[in-house]
Amino acid sequence: METITIMTMRHFVLTIGLLGLCVIALAVLARSEDPSHPRSERKTLTGAQAAAHEEIERVETIVPVGQRRDDQLVRGYLVIVDRELEHGHIDVAVRVWQDAYGAALESRTWESMLAVGDAFLAIGRVSGSVRGARRNAREAYLTALIRARRERSVDGALRAAEAFRRLDDRAVAEHCLRIAGQLATGDEAAERKVQEAQRVWADPTASRAAEGSVVAYP
Repeated sequence: METITIMTMRHFVLTIGLLGLCVIALAVLARSEDPSHPRSERKTLTGAQAAAHEEIERVETIVPVGQRRDDQLVRGYLVIVDRELEHGHIDVAVRVWQDAYGAALESRTWESMLAVGDAFLAIGRVSGSVRGARRNAREAYLTALIRARRERSVDGALRAAEAFRRLDDRAVAEHCLRIAGQLATGDEAAERKVQEAQRVWADPTASRAAEGSVVAYP
């Protein structure tokens, strides 16, 4: 069983690489300039924050632009992934996750990318390949952040921040909060949400109960 699991995860990582190449190819054909975020920001950042900014801008260049589509198919696939993991069928869960990932790319929604990133982590935990799963989940979370920023969704940016917080990726989580703050400007309710998230993040005693939790659809 251990040998099957190892081979399955190797196939999984290879598939992710191939999917990444497909995303890049689609981006070359589909991407248009997005004026919704400031590019002069990099001049004021240093160290880890500057690196986080550059990584986010890199992903921006390869995430295809498009209108949101129905993500019901993604939901259905992820239900199956959860069920197969409960029964220990890692190989089946991986194959269905691949379908979910493709459907999430097509949906153009940030919610679906957060969900497939979480599902990737769940597969990694069950299979014992957490480190590799975390690396690949970051790509899904970064895509979710880009989509949330394009939609000017404060909630999307905050939920991306929480996803990176669960990964203990402080630099990117803080950058997500920075983006959320920019998007919230002028909206008192949204500004309060961002301020609360910043307080939680700044408090070293804040609860980490969300660690390993799955981002649910609203």
